[in-house]
Amino acid sequence: MQHSARFRLGWKNGLITAGILVLATALGLLFDWLDLQEVNLYALFLLGILLTAALTASRFCSAVSALAGILLFELLRAQPRFSLAFLRTLHPVDFLVPLGVALLMGSIAHNSRRLTDRTRLLLRADQLFLKANGREEILSITAQQLEQLLNRPVALYVANGTELGPVRRFGAYVEGTALDQIAAQWTFRNGENSGARTARFARADFLYICIRTETHVWGVLGIFAGERPLTALEDQLMQSVLSECTLALERGFYNQKRQEAALQIRNEKLRADLLRSISHDLRTPLTSISGSAGLLADQGDSLSPEQRHKLYADIHSDSLWLLSTVENLLSVTRMEEGRMALHLKPELLSEVVGGAMQRLEKYGSTHHLRVEQEDDLLMARIDARLILQVLTNLIDNAVKYTPPGSEIAVRTLRRDGMVVVEVADTGPGIPDADKEKVFEMFYTSAGSDARRGMGLGLALCKSIVNAHGGTISVSDNVPHGAVFAFTLQEERIDLPS
Repeated sequence: MQHSARFRLGWKNGLITAGILVLATALGLLFDWLDLQEVNLYALFLLGILLTAALTASRFCSAVSALAGILLFELLRAQPRFSLAFLRTLHPVDFLVPLGVALLMGSIAHNSRRLTDRTRLLLRADQLFLKANGREEILSITAQQLEQLLNRPVALYVANGTELGPVRRFGAYVEGTALDQIAAQWTFRNGENSGARTARFARADFLYICIRTETHVWGVLGIFAGERPLTALEDQLMQSVLSECTLALERGFYNQKRQEAALQIRNEKLRADLLRSISHDLRTPLTSISGSAGLLADQGDSLSPEQRHKLYADIHSDSLWLLSTVENLLSVTRMEEGRMALHLKPELLSEVVGGAMQRLEKYGSTHHLRVEQEDDLLMARIDARLILQVLTNLIDNAVKYTPPGSEIAVRTLRRDGMVVVEVADTGPGIPDADKEKVFEMFYTSAGSDARRGMGLGLALCKSIVNAHGGTISVSDNVPHGAVFAFTLQEERIDLPS
């Protein structure tokens, strides 16, 4: 690709040079027709030489333009015109002065363009470093930019703990001598430059530089210097890029440390909230179970069958609530820590809904539970165990937050290529101020009592649904009540016709 770009650049410069010479010749004929003085003609071709140097930034094109320009100038003023009679009187100075001017201007333009290109590359490197994600990307950007700036092959070794990883080459492939691998390892272990043109392993083809910060050695960079040493300008450019590289590495390192610290603070806050919620919210059912069990043990014989049955029912209800709370607590902790693996496969939603209704059939005596399915064969790619927990939590919440006799409907339908599951109730509904907060961990409505939960059930539902790539929301159920809805990716199976 580089050779192709240079080839295209050579053709472009050649066309520019030829075009300027043709234009200068045409204007020279015009000047001659207008009978202008020869000094104007000379100035015209000198201007063409300067334009060629400025536009092409090529010493070769500048020299060609100077030689061709002087020849065209002499041909135009020769008598007879376009004859070679001028060769008898032409002095070498007539060639040397314009040629010197052309070469000087070409050199200045060439160096100016190189400096501009290198400045552009340095600015681009700064932008790339700001966008880079991770040390390997930063080191790769460094190697790529140095290869373009110096026009030399570059070798990169990324540190992998206490060892160097395999070499990555940028630019034209150069194998290097047997000393190169040894020099790279020595630079990695000692943190000093080695290789070509240094006191250590001077016969190596590459100059090896240790990329390090105050806390880490990140890798070793090799720059080909076997044929010619780095110039002072190239050394400055290299140091500039390496400085930006180390700053980017340090910035990424400390950003990672800040993220780890923030995660640790978040985990500590989570533990503190869990302990506070557990100590506060579990005290009531535990006290109730302990008191009921103590009363049965001490005065069981003196209690009536109805009183004993009431105490047994209270113990059973509180035990189930504790079991559900502990399950949610463990599940939400695993989801937050990323330790809950999803086992996705196509499942019939009717079976999952049926399993949830079977779990909660005990509520059938106090609430009217019903299922509405748009399609009995509606399928989704899910972890059935987790989605069953979501449905159980939503239906359980609907039962707890609605008065006896309320209706609770579970609906499944298809909408915009997704499966939608709704749990709608006819209770008092949820205030608008609480709708955006009910899925947050440990959030409970101001009107709820401690007996109803620690605010984990809906947070767990959100984590599970999000892990499936879906969304969960709550809205009003007209004329009164609430509708909790979540989406899942539909699974379509083509049946043979």
